[in-house]
Amino acid sequence: MSHDTPGAFFREEITSQGKTWAEIIPLVTRQATAIKELFARVDEVIFSGCGSGFNAALYAASILQMQTGFSARAVAAAEIYLFPKGVLVNQRKTLAVLISRSGKTTEVVRALDYLRRHGIRTIGITCTADSPLAQGCDLALVLTPALDQAVATTRSFTGMTLAAQFLAAIVADDEANLHVLHRLPELCQAQMEHYHDLGKALGQRTDLSRYACVGNGPFFGLAREAQLKIKETALLPADAYPMLEFRHGPQSTVDGQTLVIAFLSDRARQEEVRFVRDMKALRGVIWTLCDHADEELRLHADYMLELNSDLPELVRGLLYMPAVQYMAYYRSLAQGLNPDQPRNLSYWVDTSR
Repeated sequence: MSHDTPGAFFREEITSQGKTWAEIIPLVTRQATAIKELFARVDEVIFSGCGSGFNAALYAASILQMQTGFSARAVAAAEIYLFPKGVLVNQRKTLAVLISRSGKTTEVVRALDYLRRHGIRTIGITCTADSPLAQGCDLALVLTPALDQAVATTRSFTGMTLAAQFLAAIVADDEANLHVLHRLPELCQAQMEHYHDLGKALGQRTDLSRYACVGNGPFFGLAREAQLKIKETALLPADAYPMLEFRHGPQSTVDGQTLVIAFLSDRARQEEVRFVRDMKALRGVIWTLCDHADEELRLHADYMLELNSDLPELVRGLLYMPAVQYMAYYRSLAQGLNPDQPRNLSYWVDTSR
C-alpha cells in the first residue's frame, strides 16, 4: 500500500505491533535496576499524560497498584500544575510516571517542570529521544521503535502501555509475570489476521452510528482509548465508562445503531455477563473482548474477540487493542476520512504559544 493512500501509516502501524513490542521490551528490561532504585522508599505513584497518554496512565496505575500494592492513580497532566493540591500530598514521597509519545506536549512538559521544581522524582515513557520529557526526567524509557507517523496513536499507545506493564512487573519482582509479558509480541502477531478481519467487519458496518466503550478496573483505560480512536478517526459519537456505571444514565442512548464494546475481566465476569445481557435487551449490537467465553456470553454477543491465551487478566489487555484499531481504521475510511490525519488534530499539542 502506498503511503499516499489514506490511512496507509495507520494501518501499517497497527499491523507492526507484534514486531514493535518485541523490539521495545529489552529497552525497558535493561533499565530494571534503575527502575527499582526510583521505587525505593516511595509512598505513592502518579501516572500522567494527555490523550492516549492519559488512557495509558489509567491502565498502568490500576495494573501497578494491583500487582505491587503501591498506592497509584492516574491524573491528566494539566491537573498537576493547575490543581496541585488536588494531586500532590505534603509529606508523601511521590514518584511520577509521565507518558507522552512526542515528549513535547505542553501539559506534560509543564507538569514535568512543576514536579522537578518541587523535588519529585520522575520517570518518562516516550517514543522521542530528543524530547523535553526524555531529557528532563530522572529516568527515561525511550521506545523509538513504537513511534507512529500517523497522527492518531496505535503502536505508540500499546508500546508505552506495555512498557508500563513491564515496569510494574519489575517493581513487583514477579518473574512469572515477566515471563508471560515476553509472550505478548508472538501472541499479538499470531492473531493479526483475525484482528484485521474482525475489525474490518465491524468498521464497515455503516449502520452503526454510536459507540459505547466499557470496561472495569484496568480495562477502563482501554475502553477510553477505544473511544478516542473512534472519535478522532471516524468523527462519530462515542462514550467510555466503567462498565457498570454505564447503566446509570448513559444506557438511555443504546439502540440498534449502537455498538457496545465490552472489555471483559475474569474477576468481575458474572456482573459483566449480566451487563452484556442487559445491553442486548436494549437492542444494542454487542462486541465482547475476552479470553474465554461461556455459553451465556455467546448467546448475547453479536461479535466476539476470544483470545484463548490463558494469560492472566492483568497481562493480556493489550492483545485486544489491534482489533479495535482496525475497526476505527475501516470506519474512518467508510466515512470518507483519512485516519492518518484526523480533522482538527496535530501530531502533538503545543499550547505554549
